[in-house]
Amino acid sequence: MKRILKICAVTVLTAAALQALRIGCADYFARRATKHSLHRAIGLWPVEAGFYARLAVADPQNARAHLLRAVALNPRLSRSWIDLGLGYELEGARAEAERCYLSAARYDHQFLPAWTLANFYARVNEPDKFWPAARAAAEMSYDSITPLLRLAFGFTANPDQALDRMIVQRPRVERDFLYYLLGEHLDASGIVTRMVNKGDRENRDLVVAWANRLLETNRTADALQLWNTLSDKRLIPYSHAGLLTNADFAVQPLQGGFDWQIFVPPGVTCVREGGGLRIEFSGSQPEGFELALQYLLLSEPSYLLSYEYRTVEIKQTTNLRWRLGKAFSEPLVASEDWKQANWTFIPGGENRLALVERRDVGTVRPEGVVYLRGLKLAPSKGGS
Repeated sequence: MKRILKICAVTVLTAAALQALRIGCADYFARRATKHSLHRAIGLWPVEAGFYARLAVADPQNARAHLLRAVALNPRLSRSWIDLGLGYELEGARAEAERCYLSAARYDHQFLPAWTLANFYARVNEPDKFWPAARAAAEMSYDSITPLLRLAFGFTANPDQALDRMIVQRPRVERDFLYYLLGEHLDASGIVTRMVNKGDRENRDLVVAWANRLLETNRTADALQLWNTLSDKRLIPYSHAGLLTNADFAVQPLQGGFDWQIFVPPGVTCVREGGGLRIEFSGSQPEGFELALQYLLLSEPSYLLSYEYRTVEIKQTTNLRWRLGKAFSEPLVASEDWKQANWTFIPGGENRLALVERRDVGTVRPEGVVYLRGLKLAPSKGGS
């Protein structure tokens, strides 16, 4: 009896070894990926679906037959279903192509099948089927959804419709959507409202970029409402917007909304220091540029802007001055000691205060350092 058991065990082990050898040889031939080697691999191990999928590439004239065999052996080969669908679609067999794409999406709940199906419905102009497929693709996406959004805006010009139908509540998807809307100059109010209501800090800078767009397009009331909501949600380090935000540069500017935007051209450095700004000119900077700006809420007939500054190693003038619309202050002349300066201006419908460099005739580009601090803005009783 023991001898029989030993013989059986040896037989089983031998069969297993032979089968492993067959599989190993088949895999060896399959990796060579030629038509001949793949046929040899299939001859050794005909139940491996992947061999037929590879053979479809090596033998394109019979690709369909190979792909059909592959999915018959393993319906979960979504790539083979997709390749089958593409073949049918090129022949104009839309129903067969859709069946294949749907099979890929049914067996494989990842991005590629969902994206392929959405792309197909976009190509054949079937919006009712496109939107669910696009939503599924957005849910499964692992990279930018910008290509998907381009398809979506082929069916609608309304961002809120795209938001409702396909933008799932995933921070990265929502960020991609807002970034796309900003890039295409489309209304982003809907997605921004969703983000802010969620208290989403990750996308705050993009939300502030939308506030910039509102201000640039004279939607000041909408920008103010958004800014104050950001404040209420503690997503920005400021209280409700007032006359001058972050006047002492105590925190790093948000580069938008009702905070400062700082622009540093070549040849200039600009850093926060001592409750203000330290601006250093190399002498090679452009002759004219904006260095800082802030959108203001102005309702009085006139205002007084006051500040202190001093210069180091600047011989004549800094050529720095304030601008609101077409009105300019006098330039900041060189002063080694702290100097008080004031500028009274009439808004005249303008609300964009900027610190600019503009070289006057007969002056040279400054080289040295300017310190600026103590900014204050208040209604003025006097004129300009």
